[in-house]
Amino acid sequence: PKSEVIMGVSTDWKTPKGEESRTEKINLRISKGEVQKIQDCAEQLGVSRTDAIMQGIDLLKEELEKQ
Repeated sequence: PKSEVIMGVSTDWKTPKGEESRTEKINLRISKGEVQKIQDCAEQLGVSRTDAIMQGIDLLKEELEKQ
């Protein structure tokens, strides 16, 4: 599988078995501070920035479903 390191986070481009392939792209404008927050979370969790963002979205979705 193709792998590379982006800002200190190793990214494995092979989709894990049983998970949906990530084929869609979204472009966002965010501040340098927001990028750093995402990077810090990704490093602490030991995941990619995309995975860190998705974990945050999952947490938000859980909170919204409780309401």
